[in-house]
Parts: sequence; structure tokens; C-alpha cells
Amino acid sequence: MANDSGLIVEKLTDETIELMRRRIGYPNPTLRGSSKLGPWNRSASAESIRHWVLGNGDDNPLYTDPGYAAATRWGGTVAPPGHEMTMGVDRSPIMDPDFAKATSKALRGIHLFNSGVDMYYHRPVRPGDELFRSAWVASVEEKASAFANRSVLVTNNQQTWNQNEEVVNSGSNWFIHTERKKASKTEGKYAKDEPARYTDEQLREIEETYDQQYLRGADTLYIEDCRVGQSLPRMVKGPLTVTDLINYHMGAGWSPYGNYPHRLAYESRKGSRGFYTRNEFNAWDVLQRIHWEPKLAQQVGVQSSYDIGPMRFAMLAHYLTNFAGDDGWVYYMRTEYRTFNYMGDTTWLSGEITGVRTDDVLGPLIEIDVRGVNQRGVENLRGKGIILVASKTAGPAKLPPAPPITPHRREA
Repeated sequence: MANDSGLIVEKLTDETIELMRRRIGYPNPTLRGSSKLGPWNRSASAESIRHWVLGNGDDNPLYTDPGYAAATRWGGTVAPPGHEMTMGVDRSPIMDPDFAKATSKALRGIHLFNSGVDMYYHRPVRPGDELFRSAWVASVEEKASAFANRSVLVTNNQQTWNQNEEVVNSGSNWFIHTERKKASKTEGKYAKDEPARYTDEQLREIEETYDQQYLRGADTLYIEDCRVGQSLPRMVKGPLTVTDLINYHMGAGWSPYGNYPHRLAYESRKGSRGFYTRNEFNAWDVLQRIHWEPKLAQQVGVQSSYDIGPMRFAMLAHYLTNFAGDDGWVYYMRTEYRTFNYMGDTTWLSGEITGVRTDDVLGPLIEIDVRGVNQRGVENLRGKGIILVASKTAGPAKLPPAPPITPHRREA
């Protein structure tokens, strides 16, 4: 059912949940891209990597300066975790057309929120690399929710590999699906969230923290210098602005939906009509504008416009790569998005080393817990990382072994 604006609003029923369960092993219809134009970056380049990190507020010369990168252990520019989101020719499993049509409305008209990512990194992405990706539904679980009376957690597995059939990264992301309803100022988990407002003193604290931001760089991180319980430097991100969101999309593109302009938007709408609603001019525009139009965000149950999940994933990547330095390898990242990060909010990131050990396969490594807290004192990011590090006795950090390419894929 669609309201006057074209926003599709459906009930969360046993039937539509079962439709999604039937999709296990196949692509999630709520995440399908409507564009046939392929990924934002068909191949990696020093410039695509530079654009990605600058779009996330990261000026690490390992990613932005090819001359600097050439003098590191990598011998040239490499991409940090997250850049692969801008790439990947789709090789997800093909479904029988009748099966695809019968299950295409799984959780249709039910809003989805990206709630976290669990990802392993096996190989660096370098300029000239082409990537291929596959994604499929792994599990569908009903969950109790303080935000909505009934919700569904859908876990989507994914894998990316390069032109040499080497797996670059593998893992999962998960989305919470809840019924769309108008936000209330009196009821619900986030009803009393007030817009951010800063004093000059608070802004000075943010700016001073930016001035002191830690970057290890060429100072090699050795396992012998790490200990459990060690506190890591603090990082700040914010106050979040629509300009920040624009910068993110300048580096990342519009994956997975392909929100292109003019005629290309019209062509995209043909393949994904449920992703478009009427705007203030009674013209069609993407539903993704909930991230920069507060009134539309309120129609789906959120108090105001907010970031997109990958922006917080990039925050964690920035935090971990700054600490890892040029010689370390960020092997594992887990992010949980604990609350909405509204426009105007500021995220304070802090970390602690929780494990220091030498693994039989991975070699020397450290485990890190990271926490992001907003200006209200509310946790909005909970993260974990594993960094493969050097040893003064065993030598440089090793790259991890890569798993085989998933059978959940199709050939070209």
C-alpha cells in the first residue's frame, strides 16, 4: 500500500518474513541495485582510493600520496578497509525467474536500517585491480525491539575477489527491518532525542582533538610494545553535516542503489519503484533522502535525518588504520550501530587493547575494542578490530591466508 507521497507502507507479517527466508542463499531483494551501469569504480586507482579516504575525512599519506606509499612495505598505494564497497562487478547467484518473481516482495514496504558489519580482510586492493562480488541472504530472525514492536534481523553474507581470483574480503552485514510509521515525540526509544547544539567551549574541545589526532605512519607497531588494557588515542568525528554526507558519496558513489540523475534516475525507477517517493515538488526522488531530509526521516519513524551505516564503518577503519601504521594489517573489523547518528551529532571514539598474542596461522596480532559515544553520552558505535603486527624477533606482519571463493556465485 502506498500513501499520497508514494511511500510504500506494509505490515510485517509471517508471510513476508517467510518470503525472505526463502531467499536464503540468494540475493536480498531489498538491497538490489536498480542501475545496470555497474559499480562506482570498475577498477581501483590511486585517485579512487584518495577520493574514498578524503570523503571520509582521512588524509593518511599511505592512501593519498603515491610517492609516500611507494616507500612503504607495500611499494605503492593500497586501499584501506571500506574502499571495496565502491567496487565489485556483481556475481551474486542467479535465481530461476519464477522463483525470483515469487519472492521479490519479501519485506517490501518494510523499512530497513543497516545495523552492523562483520568483515575479514585477506589481500590489499591496489591500483589496477578489478573486483567481483557476491552477496546472499544468510539468515532471517525475528527480534524484540525497543524501537519497533516487531522487527526482523536479516544477515547478508558477502565476498569480494580480484581479477586473479584471490579473495580480498569476506564477511557479513546485517539489517533491521521495521514497519514504517511516523516518528513520535512522546513514544518510542528515540522519542526524546533532541537536536544537537554546541557551546563555543564544546566546539573548541572538538577542534583541539582534531589538532591532536594520532597517526602512527612509519613508526612500526610491534607486538612487544602492546599490552592488554592499554588505552588508545581518542578520535573525534563531527559535528555531522549534510556536507559530510555529500563528501562520503563523492568518494563512495551510491552503492548499492545507483541513485543517478535525470534520465538515469528515471531508468533506475523503472527497476525499483518502491525506492522512490514524491518530493516537495510532487516529483519522484529516492527514498535515501531520509538521510538529508528530516521530514521524510520522520515519516519512516526516525526523529531526524541521520548518517548511513558505511560512514560509521569508515570511522572505525580510520581509527584502526591510524593506530596500525604503515606496516600493520587490519585483518578484522566488526561494527555495531547502536543508535542513530543524527545530523549535528558528534562521535567520540576511544579504544583499548583487549588481546595480545601470536597466532599459529596469523602470527603476532592485537585485538582492540572501540567505542563511539555521541555528545549526549550515548553509545552509537561498538567496534572490534584485529591488527596483524610486526615482531622484533619474528619480523614484519604477515598477510593472512585467503579462503576459497564462495560457491554462492555465478560465472561471468
